[in-house]
Amino acid sequence: MKSKIFQLSISAIVATATLLMATIPIKVMAQRIAPPLNPALQGYATGNSNADWIDFRDGFSTDPTTIFVTMKEAFGLTANDQMKLLKIKSDNIGFRHYRYQQYYKSHKVVYAEFIVHQNAEGMVKSANGVLVTGLNASDNAALSEKTGLEKALVFMGAKKYLWQNDVLETTLKQQEKNQNATYFPKGELVYVPDNFDSDFKADRYKLAWQFKIYTDDKDVSAKSVYVDAGSGKIIHYTNISMNCSTSSGNASAFNGNVSVSTNLSGSYQSLNNCQTTQIRVYNCNGGAASNTYYTDADNAWANQSAVQAMWGAAQTYAYFNSTHSRQSWDGSNGDMIAYNNAYSGQNNACWGCTGNQTIFYAGNTTAATDDWNTNDIMGHEFTHGVTQAAAGLIYNKESGALNESFSDIFGEMVESYSESNCDWLVGADRGAIRSFINPNAYGDPDTYLGTNYKTTSPCTPSDPNDQCGVHSNSSIQNRMFYLLSNGGSGTTDFGVPYNVTSIGRFKARDIGYRALDLYLTGSNGFIDARAAWLHAAYDLYGGCTSEIIAVGDAWHAVGVESTSSQFSKNTCGAIASGSFIQAISSLQGGNGCSNTITAGANITYYAARDRVILYPGFRAAAGSRFIAYLEPCSSTMWKSSSNKGEIMSDLEKGINVPLVANKVPIFEEQPTDGNVAVYPNPFKTSFDLSIKTKDASKANIVIFNSLGVKVNEKAALNFSKGTNKISFDGSKLQRGVYIVEIYVDGEKTTKKIIKM
Repeated sequence: MKSKIFQLSISAIVATATLLMATIPIKVMAQRIAPPLNPALQGYATGNSNADWIDFRDGFSTDPTTIFVTMKEAFGLTANDQMKLLKIKSDNIGFRHYRYQQYYKSHKVVYAEFIVHQNAEGMVKSANGVLVTGLNASDNAALSEKTGLEKALVFMGAKKYLWQNDVLETTLKQQEKNQNATYFPKGELVYVPDNFDSDFKADRYKLAWQFKIYTDDKDVSAKSVYVDAGSGKIIHYTNISMNCSTSSGNASAFNGNVSVSTNLSGSYQSLNNCQTTQIRVYNCNGGAASNTYYTDADNAWANQSAVQAMWGAAQTYAYFNSTHSRQSWDGSNGDMIAYNNAYSGQNNACWGCTGNQTIFYAGNTTAATDDWNTNDIMGHEFTHGVTQAAAGLIYNKESGALNESFSDIFGEMVESYSESNCDWLVGADRGAIRSFINPNAYGDPDTYLGTNYKTTSPCTPSDPNDQCGVHSNSSIQNRMFYLLSNGGSGTTDFGVPYNVTSIGRFKARDIGYRALDLYLTGSNGFIDARAAWLHAAYDLYGGCTSEIIAVGDAWHAVGVESTSSQFSKNTCGAIASGSFIQAISSLQGGNGCSNTITAGANITYYAARDRVILYPGFRAAAGSRFIAYLEPCSSTMWKSSSNKGEIMSDLEKGINVPLVANKVPIFEEQPTDGNVAVYPNPFKTSFDLSIKTKDASKANIVIFNSLGVKVNEKAALNFSKGTNKISFDGSKLQRGVYIVEIYVDGEKTTKKIIKM
């Protein structure tokens, strides 16, 4: 039985909808500036970490299923905060990824997600996302769910809703294999910011009723609506349905003669059940009351629109299955449903308009050339489903632009898979609407915040489906992907030069899929996408490779970077408080110039993926604090023309140590062996070594401080075949970095440990 709330007067709702909608401006999402790392986490994280993107030190060991319990205070969480583990995903290189959702007083905190990444050796490598710390909001809901829904429906103002469509209600029950399934909105109490300004500050969060409302009205898109549980005001909404922009370009026939899989049931139906994922293509008959399979008596199909939809859907499924080992949009063999010829007179395409299905609109399906079911658009809409299931990128502003861009990217990859080429145009077969090569030609930006970049505030674009630039601003990541795939040089809209070396579209594709599937969360913007692509490239290819350098250069080419993504950089002049200077490869200080960390300056970071070199022109003034950080792939060299130098404590990994006049440290990373693990690392009082050997062996273990002084030793140990565990008491050691040298049958392995 349907709820009595269904009996609301729709005509009364429509009458007041326009007025209410006009009173809810949405601020444009400015680029999020990540908060600094909680001081309690600094001992565990590398120097370039912040609260949103944490890279843990080598050898950091903790259980990823309990990290938010054992380290709850370090993450700034209170007794009222809970982190619920939503899913664990293993990938094809041995990583495991733990995706968490934050709850406060047992209610979900919208946009607060965190992912913990564990490498193949079992070490927690990194973690990223958004946590809302310092929440102090009431959990008292003065507004009832019934009243909240009434206010949400007034806001929506649709003429008809999907729970009023008996055909789609029946289809939903069949799809979910649940006779109680319904589109009728069920309210959930959540905490949500009253103004989506991208900062996710605790004092902006309020308790609200959330309703997912699907419409059967082509002029009103499906939305998640948030109603303040105290005042009853609509404080936030996001689009659920994801639409393509319309086009008036010339079109041509798409793919000629192709093979399709169908189902024989009296006649042949547009149902492909040749794999666990069923691919169903329905004819909506121009928006009529009933949806039916296309049929053909002899399986020699003449309906070009039906064939195009069936073939494009099958090619899309095959691409993701064979290339990324993903079974359908949800990764769990969820059915693919395409509604073709949905509304007469409206050419468009949409994902999510009826929940977890794809809809392709076509105004006149007697011709093949007016349909929105080209292979790249089919792949585009399907990828919205992948994004929905993987990262959940919210469909507005920067996160929405990324959502659209990933759909564009993998639409091109579906086209490449099925047609063996890329034209780098979105929907070119029926009339292109966007270009990867030259976004400006279609009125879209190729530089972040540059020409054609949409920054409308409040968010009232002429196209209600655009949600402040989700379609136009998507070209930022599109252009990045094109340059990463094909290379290119030039200058940005702000006159900054760039030069990107091609890694090919297949490597670029794999990096992008990993970034989307395993690193991004719902509220992420462009700066987070850059970090996700870099982390994904690091996982697949390593820290000092041409692939990761190209990723940094490609994001630099579209104006998205934390501070600098230059391959190499030399710093000169005085460096003031709070500076963070970064280069992808080598970073030099004072090479042919004077470079000074000024007295009284706060911590200044130098970061590089290859080496940090400080020349005689570099000086850290008395009273300053300086940290040098290096990605763990090579060595950090400190050079001086006046002396040979000496090793200094804690410098290589960023422990806070001031430089001493005329003392220039040198530290070189030693090779490590995957058969040796140190835990916990960092440690407070004691630590264990786990050492695997193939045969019974003799072993010596020596521990040195960072000045090279031996502080502990265990000699002539008898190791058995298999795993050997050795415990060390470090309670009397001073805080700092130590080197453990393990000698087994004359072979040396080195590990670094940190005393907190």
